[in-house]
Amino acid sequence: MSSITITVKFFGPLREKMGENREVTIPESGTIRAAVEGLSINPQAWYLYSVNGEHARADAQLKNGDVLTIIPPISGG
Repeated sequence: MSSITITVKFFGPLREKMGENREVTIPESGTIRAAVEGLSINPQAWYLYSVNGEHARADAQLKNGDVLTIIPPISGG
């Protein structure tokens, strides 16, 4: 099975846990959800995703060279 390499960028508390960004290799037919699960991040959380600067859903398929950004929910009072 072929694989692709993507860059994952993190924001908020995820950046503290995971670092600023990472290169990740996933199966060629990989989705955002699969990439997030592979990073041991709970994909059920209310994260926002973008691929190459465009809003994306968790079931969106990724391509080689894509930049996935994971943005956790903002909370405050």
